[in-house]
Amino acid sequence: METYRSLTNRPHHYLTQHGEFKPFITPEQAKAVIGRKVSFISEFNPNNDRMSFLYDTIRSHIEIFDHVYVNFGEPGIMWKDIKSPVYPDGDYFSTIDFINRFSKDEPVDFFANLVSLVPTNRPLHYVNDMFFQGTDIYEKYDICRNLFTELDTDLQNRKYFWESMFSRHFKFYKYFKTHPADKITLSTCWPLGVEFYSKNVKKPKITPAEDIGIDNLRCSDLFDPEIYNLSYYSMVFETVRHDHFAMFSEKEAKPIITKRPFIIFGSHRHLEAFRSLGFKTFSPVIDESYDLEIDEDKRFHMVCEAMVELSKQDPIEVYKELQPILDHNKRHFENKDNWNKEFLKAWYQDSVVDKWGNVKRAR
Repeated sequence: METYRSLTNRPHHYLTQHGEFKPFITPEQAKAVIGRKVSFISEFNPNNDRMSFLYDTIRSHIEIFDHVYVNFGEPGIMWKDIKSPVYPDGDYFSTIDFINRFSKDEPVDFFANLVSLVPTNRPLHYVNDMFFQGTDIYEKYDICRNLFTELDTDLQNRKYFWESMFSRHFKFYKYFKTHPADKITLSTCWPLGVEFYSKNVKKPKITPAEDIGIDNLRCSDLFDPEIYNLSYYSMVFETVRHDHFAMFSEKEAKPIITKRPFIIFGSHRHLEAFRSLGFKTFSPVIDESYDLEIDEDKRFHMVCEAMVELSKQDPIEVYKELQPILDHNKRHFENKDNWNKEFLKAWYQDSVVDKWGNVKRAR
């Protein structure tokens, strides 16, 4: 049986690396063909209007196609229902709330770089796009690979124990400056002009996530070897935190590929979600009890306390004890066979990819 594909908004970064099936058909053309019909929809600008349009689009495609696959290019979505009688007031909804607008028996699957922390009516498959261009950018691109040559392997006499980028999280940055953890941390908050960029990386003009002009590489994808040479550990501050999900980004990927211990300040049970992806975390060397604290302010205080406690240990001994975990996480991250199997199964359907990368279309 012939398989027909419709593509609404081209998949980007990781997803574009797995071949195309042309010609794609439009929903109108799909109504007239006989065979298996699947629709792929990507959303990269999830504002209130776009989320309403996306919902209507999915609904219309369910009526036409055998199955609909939806990729959230920006996964940490917070939106309001523009059709609500109280709009623009009313509650914000999450990515998971959107997924749960569809019933358990409707033919739609979702893909995103996040892990749901609550039940979903329809499958939500994890897509690893911590680096938009793929997990192997530090093997493929000179601008990334050369950064390793600048890393100092000597673990003695570094100026700071920790480094952390606070981005726009002003409340937590203000609190952090009053905590003893501040004195042992190289911290930045670029909207306030507190920046650190060495000559080895690309300084963004507007925001750290902007492209550097090479494929889908972003300024924030590049670890700064000078920052890493000045510190032992990273405190990762995830941008979007929500009780419904945990999302992951280049913020975790950089210490993973450089084999640095780190703490994640993210959602409640963020580390639990991280481990569900096959990674290992650093307890009991690092006190990770903060992950189970529901209250965000208390959780951040516990993170700061854990940073101070780790600084009392000899970094050489810390690295020695954590080396098996650091090695595992790097191998796990860089092994492409670990990632995106559900998306590839959906993308290829019954087609076969030969050893040269050629796609033999299903009939």
